[in-house]
Formats: sequence, C-alpha cells, structure tokens
Amino acid sequence: MERASPTDSRPLYHRIAAVLRGEITSGRLGPGARLPTIASLAGSYAVAPVTVRQALGLLTEEGLVRARQGSGTFVTQAPPPAPQLALDAGWPQLAASIRGNTARILVAWDATALQQKLRPGEGHAAAAYRYMERVHSDPSGRPYAHSRIHVARRYYDLAPARFDREMVLALLEEVAGAELPELRQSFSIAAADIVTAEALGLPVGVPVGHMRRVVKRADGEIAYFSIGHYRADSVSFEAVLRRSGSDTQ
Repeated sequence: MERASPTDSRPLYHRIAAVLRGEITSGRLGPGARLPTIASLAGSYAVAPVTVRQALGLLTEEGLVRARQGSGTFVTQAPPPAPQLALDAGWPQLAASIRGNTARILVAWDATALQQKLRPGEGHAAAAYRYMERVHSDPSGRPYAHSRIHVARRYYDLAPARFDREMVLALLEEVAGAELPELRQSFSIAAADIVTAEALGLPVGVPVGHMRRVVKRADGEIAYFSIGHYRADSVSFEAVLRRSGSDTQ
C-alpha cells in the first residue's frame, strides 16, 4: 500500500485517509475488500492507532468504508457517487455550482505577469496578479481538483482572505460579476503527475481532466486564469449536437 507523502502539510490523519481513498477509488481496494487492521496500518505509517482511527472515521463519513463489529473495516459494496462538476454549466451558473467548496493553498506569491503563454483570442494580461497553487475539495472534504490560478490584483485585493480560502470563480462573480462577461474553458484528458497525484490521493499516471480557464473583462483584460487537474470521477459533460440546417422549433 502507498505511503502518505511527507511533503503534504495536511494533518496526518487526512494524509492517511487520502492514500486509502486513492486505493479505493482506483479499484485496488474493491467493494467488500477488508482493510488491514488498525494496528497494521499504524505500523505501516508509523503513527499512533488513534491517528488511523481518525483517518478511517473520515472515510466512514464519506461512505467509502464500514466497520463490522468483530470483523474489521471493509470497503462499502456501493460507495456513494461523488459530486460532479458540470463542465457545460453556463457562466455565471458554474460559479454558483461550486460555491461551498473549499480550497487549501499549497504555494502563493505575487506575480507581475501571467506565467502561462496566452492563446490567440484569450485576452491581454493585467498589470499584476496573485498566483495560487491550491487543492479544491467538495463540501464533504473530498479533494477533487489541483489548480494553478492567477487572479488580477484589482479583484484579489478586495477580499484577500476570502480569495485564499474560497472558490475564486464564485467570489469573482460576487464582487465583480457585471464586469466579467466571458468565461472561456477548454478540457482534455491528461495523466496525473506526482504533484497532482499526491494532492488528490491518486496513483501517479491515472487519467485526470485537464482544464484551462480564462475569465476576462469587457476590455479584454484577463481577470482570472487557471490550469486545473480534476479527478476523472468528479466532472461531467453533456452536449446536444444538431444536424446543420435541421428544424429546431
């Protein structure tokens, strides 16, 4: 079984829960599988048994495992479906859909320019940005995205503490929605690198969603730019394609 990353700054029991969660969601611990004993897990991670119990408590709250008196702890037969982010939601509907999720900053600094090469039509850079690399979690505490974000300082400085911990898109819509008419996004499939894998509790190399997002002002200045990697089981996309020239009435 994989070990928790020593570079992860979360409480130890959260880190152990993340590793076990990854074992379950990847299928390496399938429905009905029995987890090692608390004593065995404590020995594997060199922690006190109470820390393992806390980690298992998180997974129990998420519905991923269930303890059976006298038998041990088992992966549930039918783990509950994870909340999904609808990629085809409109703007600002997308902002509303993620309100209530939380963020944990890994690194952050002030940036004088975007650190990504802009594509034609995406807009022009603002004079200054706040850069944040973060892990986003749903209301249950389950990490679903590892994102690198630039937010223009003109907006970040309005509520820096909130921008640090809340969903940036949702907060931008709250403080400056009327100034931000357009969100552009592109989605593809990529492989989880070691940083994303550790952040989301996934094995290295598994498929993840790769999302590129740009929100810009009416004058073309980019208010928000992000590159994010999403758990494959946390996103959905639905589209209606019509034959050219068909009657749509």
